Amino acid sequence: MSPAACLTRFGRDRAGIAAVEFTLIFPILLGVSAGIFEYSSFVRQSRQLTDTANSIAEILAADADTTVSSTDLHYAVDSTMLTFPKVLSDSTRKGIAWANDITISLAGISFAPTVSGCTSSCTYKAAINWTGGGKQRACGSLQSSATDTNAPSASTLPASLFTPVASPQGGNGSPLFVVVADVTYTWSPAVFTGLLNAVTLKRSSYINPRYVSSLKYTAGSGDDGFGQACSGY
Repeated sequence: MSPAACLTRFGRDRAGIAAVEFTLIFPILLGVSAGIFEYSSFVRQSRQLTDTANSIAEILAADADTTVSSTDLHYAVDSTMLTFPKVLSDSTRKGIAWANDITISLAGISFAPTVSGCTSSCTYKAAINWTGGGKQRACGSLQSSATDTNAPSASTLPASLFTPVASPQGGNGSPLFVVVADVTYTWSPAVFTGLLNAVTLKRSSYINPRYVSSLKYTAGSGDDGFGQACSGY
């Protein structure tokens, strides 16, 4: 059979046409599927990281005692293995401890009027009482106000936290004490490793103590330095 006849026969063969179409379309379908997988993974881990920050802060804020210790901080941080299990498989792949694959910082922050004795139209300053974990929020530094929609930062707090709190007796008192959990994790693509860059995700949670007005850090026996009280508190 001549070459021309072979080409004519192949052109009339529907199976041959389907094979060509599949060869052309398959890489596109594969790329789209991989892209959807990467995007879904990013969104899922981003949401889980938000839940993790909320869970860690809530564990400490739910303490009915007026003090927290290194044991309490360890317990809150270790809950990450349940709320964000991806860190376990990711750290195993990298050959490192899971605690080194994610940064978790804890802090207790109190508010006081900028002008001592202020009773109305007050502005407030936020001071760090204690810090723990990654200790991103350093003792001795005042936290500044930032727009609520700003990305989390180790030196700022949402502006809404500085708003005076209505008192049951009437009038406005100073804002409440807050427990802060800052979580930082680097998301890496699983498929498009050469095309997509790793993305650093930062999430923070701010929760008032549920049963007490504030929480003070105490270093008891066996304290391993995971947390520390700041000078003056």
